[in-house]
Parts: sequence; structure tokens; C-alpha cells
Amino acid sequence: MLLKLLSDADKRHFLDLADLLTMADKPLLWEGKTSDELTSDTDLDALTVQENEQDRVLMEELEKSAGMRRGGGNLASASSLPEMMRQRRRLTASVEGGSRSYIHIMNRLVDTLKTYPFIKMEKPEIRVQAAITVLAGLLEEKKYDLISTPRAILFELLLVALRDGQITSTESVLLKEFQRHHQLDDFIYDDLLERAEVLNQEISKTISIILE
Repeated sequence: MLLKLLSDADKRHFLDLADLLTMADKPLLWEGKTSDELTSDTDLDALTVQENEQDRVLMEELEKSAGMRRGGGNLASASSLPEMMRQRRRLTASVEGGSRSYIHIMNRLVDTLKTYPFIKMEKPEIRVQAAITVLAGLLEEKKYDLISTPRAILFELLLVALRDGQITSTESVLLKEFQRHHQLDDFIYDDLLERAEVLNQEISKTISIILE
């Protein structure tokens, strides 16, 4: 909605933040297996974050809206996790420096999670701590020229978090960290959240009317 008002650098930054927001509390996989499915020969270093169809579609829509397509390849058509990861790597290679891609942010999150003991990786508090660490790195790397830019990005991130109807506790922590970093007043956050919720509800109602 507001992405077209951002510079290309700010659009790429927003997409990195959106990637992190969508994967921060997603299930972890080792060689495509959940922790309950692990066997003695599973490579525990082959850690990834599970991405679902809804998130893939959402990110593709955001990339189109921002005019920041990552390159060729239809991720939604991937028949398996390994194939999806191969496609992700091909897309990463097609982007200069590989700085704008899901795999780039996932690697940051995975590398951070690997600093914790294996038995603690899936604990909610550890997932939050790891996501905050990655977020802090992303925010340190980016400065905004206009005061309106972090507000616009926060609004778009709120819409991303509301994609399934509600903001999870992990998403809320990350959003509040973004607010704190950019010293946005609580009333600004609350106003943007209220408007994002209203817009999300209106979009859902419109889709329901169309599909009835």
C-alpha cells in the first residue's frame, strides 16, 4: 500500500524485515524433519525454517508491490523442501550480493539459533531472543532520511503480521522493538495498529463479498 512511496533501498530493507517477521516463530526443520522425526543419522547442522504456502504468496505479492522481484523461478511450484531450497538459492544468486532474499534472512536466523543448545532451540523465549538479535543487526545497518519512512514501514509490517487475522506474541515483540529503535511514540504505534486492523478487516470483508 505505502511501499511505492519508499526508496529502493528502503523497500529492500522492508522486505528483509517482513521475511524475518514471517519466519520468526515458524517450525524448525533438520533435513526437512521436525524434532519429533529426527533419527540418529539426521544432520543437525542442516537447520532450516519451515515456510508455508501462505507466506510464499504473501512475500511474492509484497515483492511485486515493491517492484523488487528476486528473479525467475516459481517457488510455489516446488514439490519438496529440498527443491524449494534449491530454487531459493538460485534466486539468491540472481540478486546482486545476495542481500535481498529469504535465504539470506533465514541464514541469519539459523546461525543465531545454532549458538543456543540444541534442546533449547525450539523454546518460544529462545526463538524470540534469536529473532531480536537478527532484527537488531538489520536495524543497525539501516538509517532513514525521513521521519515518515519508519512509520510507513511499521504500518506495512503490521499488515504483514495481521495476514492471518491476529498478531502473534513473537511478532508483537519484534514490532515493538522496531518502534523502540526508531523512538516512535506509543500513540503512533497504537494509531497505526488500529488503522492496519481496520484495513485488514475491510479487505477480508471485500474478499468474502467477492467470493460469495
